[in-house]
Amino acid sequence: MIKSFNLKRFSEINTILWDWNGTILDDVEICVTAMNKMLLERNIPTVTTEFYYQNFTFPIKNYYEKIGWDFTKEDFGKVSEEFMSNYDALFNSAPLHQNIEKTFALLKEQGYRQMVLSALENSLLTESLKIHCLNQYFEASYGIENILGGGKIHLAKRLIAEQKLIPANICMIGDTEHDFEVAEAIGAQCILIAHGHHTFERLSNLNTLVVHNLTELMEVFDKVCIFKAE
Repeated sequence: MIKSFNLKRFSEINTILWDWNGTILDDVEICVTAMNKMLLERNIPTVTTEFYYQNFTFPIKNYYEKIGWDFTKEDFGKVSEEFMSNYDALFNSAPLHQNIEKTFALLKEQGYRQMVLSALENSLLTESLKIHCLNQYFEASYGIENILGGGKIHLAKRLIAEQKLIPANICMIGDTEHDFEVAEAIGAQCILIAHGHHTFERLSNLNTLVVHNLTELMEVFDKVCIFKAE
């Protein structure tokens, strides 16, 4: 996949926008656990990790409806609050993806600016960055304003304006179809890593570069360095 992709298109990149959940934080299992706790209490069939990989999407409400939630009977806002309560109880137990900090350090050495753009509520994002001691790698972090999971395109546009970035110089790195949608909406490049919330097969349907893991990601940037030196 990497060999057949035109990596020269990444040679103008100087800023990386990192997604958080699934891309940096390995939280798929706690997402499934938090949801299944709610489903068991309502006698709704629980979901498997495989179901999650195939159906998780933004807006989050669409994913809930695929599971079987009927929002004519329950308020989506209250259901979201309940999920976040369950998720918060497990949040600090979710690990970072292996070698992610090494990846940040290598990219910093290569001269890239790095920022976080997340659909996680902003105070939780700030807390998690602090807990994992990652602030040293990022110039800025942006999380959404609520827990409803509506997406982050508006947030990406705000980040670009406030940080005075040029979209053509940005690469969005994420793990979902929505991260690709964000990149498309702001006119940025995109690389997706299939170690988070969506499978490689699902991501491969998108018109962007998809890698399996962080090792492959760094292979990409090592090759891009050659183009930059030309």
